[in-house]
Amino acid sequence: MFSGWDEYHLINQQLALLLRTMPASDLGEIISYVLSAPGKRVRPLILLISSEAFGGKATEAINAALAIELVHAASLVHDDILDIGVERRGSPSTFQRFGPEAALLAGDYLISRSIELISHYSPQVIQAFAHACMDMSEGEMMDLSATSSPEDYYQCISKKTASLFSASAKIGGLIACASDEDVANLESYGMHLGLGYQVLDDLEEDLGLDQGKSSKKTSVTLPRIHRSQFSDEVARQMCIRAIEDHSSNAKFALRKSAGSEEMLARLECIVNEMTRRGLLRCKSQKSLC
Repeated sequence: MFSGWDEYHLINQQLALLLRTMPASDLGEIISYVLSAPGKRVRPLILLISSEAFGGKATEAINAALAIELVHAASLVHDDILDIGVERRGSPSTFQRFGPEAALLAGDYLISRSIELISHYSPQVIQAFAHACMDMSEGEMMDLSATSSPEDYYQCISKKTASLFSASAKIGGLIACASDEDVANLESYGMHLGLGYQVLDDLEEDLGLDQGKSSKKTSVTLPRIHRSQFSDEVARQMCIRAIEDHSSNAKFALRKSAGSEEMLARLECIVNEMTRRGLLRCKSQKSLC
């Protein structure tokens, strides 16, 4: 998806180097399994490109990008424990392969390592990172409760999913010393991208589209909330409009920014890549539920 970008190769290169420093133990084996799984690296890409958009260098922001990727990986491991997730990215989940106790410890290690990586940056960067991590935990807790309205759902996913997208963009801007206004625009970009991405992910699951993951526990999602009040087709169209609105809002935030046109165009490209293909699939499908 982004394999032609230098930043993508830098992230994977540095992740490979990081893996060499993991414990030579059973825990190290589990962490290697987690980090070796194929991924789009979207969140660290957002951070690096947001920094470059305002004159920063990818090499100076790479440790922050790795911290974001490690805490994201930890969140997936913990999420599979909570949801009894048996498949992730087309392979057995860490929970399924190694058991809940080992998976929990691996997630904890990844979070601790991410703190080490982020600790060399400014207090503002560390605070933004910490707040995103706290939001993610709070969002997971909300997901355990019975969400019953679109407002509850959005409150949950804004913390559980979108907070890390938003923090990635914000941290990139902070590292590059972007203006307060541009940092706010980057935050808005990341938030709307994260919201649109999560609604799309939930809609694809609702329509029975293969995502390479499966869990025994199901969450209350926006498509299901809408289907409790409207027909399947109306609910589907409502979710599609929501995804399109969030994508448009993310792009609008970029167009208000004063950074490099080339890098801002790349951030807009990420929006398209994260939503366009999935939207096309959802528009051509009908609910299987």
